[in-house]
Amino acid sequence: MIDGDLITAREHLFKALGDRTRLEIIEMLREFGDMSVSEIQMKLGREQNLISHHLSCLKNCGLVISRKDGKSMIYSIRDKRILKLLTITDEHVRSLLESVLSCEIVKGKVVRIPLKVTK
Repeated sequence: MIDGDLITAREHLFKALGDRTRLEIIEMLREFGDMSVSEIQMKLGREQNLISHHLSCLKNCGLVISRKDGKSMIYSIRDKRILKLLTITDEHVRSLLESVLSCEIVKGKVVRIPLKVTK
């Protein structure tokens, strides 16, 4: 495996999927099928360069592919197995919704752990 082990590759995959905009792009491709950058940008209401940046990440990670159609680049999900992963994730998250949404560590809030004082 290139530059790391399976755990590292898994970490990178989850980092790629751990961004809200990238998840929204994957969901749009799941729902609507192949889409151009401008179609994605219009539906999400975000800047074109931001969408392109996130599509580049998804493409580099092997999650989406692109093809030229005239002047447009059309993006699609590369491997439908990622959709199975998202379906399983959705089922899991629904069962843990309150815990997942209330996790202070994931939300990025500072969690202070009391230090053990020794004498």
